[in-house]
Amino acid sequence: MSLYKKNKFLAVLLLLTGLSGSFLPVASGQGLGNSPYTVLGVGEPYSDAFASTLGMGEAGVSSSNGIHINNLNPALWVRNRYTTFEFGAIGQYKEIKSENASQRDFGANIGYLALSFPVAPKWSLGISLKPYSFVDFESRTNAKVPDTIYDTYYYYSGKGAINKAAFTNAFQLGKYVSVGLEASYLFGNVRRASESQLLIGDGRDYLVSRVERNSYADFGFRAGTAVRLPLKKDNKLNLNFGATYALGSEMNSRQTTSFELSSNSFPVGLPDTLTNNTKGGVTLPSKYRVGVSLEWPYKFTVAVDYEKQNWSEYRSFANTNDGLTNAGRVHVGLEFIPRITSTRYFDLAAYRAGFSHGKMPFSPDGMELNDTNFSFGGSFPIGRGGNSFTLTVIGGQRGVVSNKSIQERYGRFILGLTLADIWFQKQKID
Repeated sequence: MSLYKKNKFLAVLLLLTGLSGSFLPVASGQGLGNSPYTVLGVGEPYSDAFASTLGMGEAGVSSSNGIHINNLNPALWVRNRYTTFEFGAIGQYKEIKSENASQRDFGANIGYLALSFPVAPKWSLGISLKPYSFVDFESRTNAKVPDTIYDTYYYYSGKGAINKAAFTNAFQLGKYVSVGLEASYLFGNVRRASESQLLIGDGRDYLVSRVERNSYADFGFRAGTAVRLPLKKDNKLNLNFGATYALGSEMNSRQTTSFELSSNSFPVGLPDTLTNNTKGGVTLPSKYRVGVSLEWPYKFTVAVDYEKQNWSEYRSFANTNDGLTNAGRVHVGLEFIPRITSTRYFDLAAYRAGFSHGKMPFSPDGMELNDTNFSFGGSFPIGRGGNSFTLTVIGGQRGVVSNKSIQERYGRFILGLTLADIWFQKQKID
């Protein structure tokens, strides 16, 4: 490609990388708005899917159109034969209900950054940065102090995130099989606090806080394979199979716990440190995903996936399970491109719809809680080549209203940007 095009491509890439680098620490601390379910475990996990596959109900471990990066399966990165950069942002609006209260909330975050480039005809490398999970909750109750006339407020809050930086290596083996390995580094910080505010009045209100700060760091690995079997000549119809397996790991952690007393936002004495940078570990569970799809290349694809994560294997810093149970989920999706050779703009767009349903890892008093959502969206070209922007909308509900659980109705909006070009091409001199 020309020097001008390469500089333009790099300028946009570096600008987005710089912007996300500036806002990622702040955004990851905010999560996606108040979510009481993030109290347990390491918080709420983010999906491995990018905007395009999220529009298909997060189905697609077996197929890739080669235009967008499919992060559901490391083996599918080899399908991208152009240098491809992807950026995504996610926002969420939700309504939270309990038996006696309700709340509306909004949050937004950087979704992902990814760069894929082919090294050889059957070998691709990739790097990515995305949130792994987030903690974002806050609740307040009030009561009378026993045998007194004074009121007190009880606050419970948590903020923070674990991020994931990954390196992907993907190979094509023969005509039909591809394999891939993702090596990742997990890192982040989470702060949880339990606070009691005693309302004495006349300028003597006191806040008693127990603050727990955890930092995390460790490596993780995820392997994948994909098989494409032609059912008609010239790849006009393919049957695809795919599978991934993420190893469980013992994530290194350090914990500092302190006891603090303040009055009208001013500390009363020095904090009492209960534990200081204590070493420990958090056991993350293994996870697998399998899927099948029927593909008319650059025309129509229908896909079905099943995933399961063994949250019963989870162990916290205190070596407890937090009551988590194994969770499975089904994803169904389709993608349609009207006419890839057309000159009409909307004929070149990719339209998607999907459905996802599964069991959540939370089981209060043995009650099974489910999460169900529908999604739709599309990818729309930007100029010539593989450049496009993707918009995906997801609407769903999880949990139920009871004295042991809450219900969340949510709407998520994912905006993705894809930039593709040819790098490392030898120039021919006539």
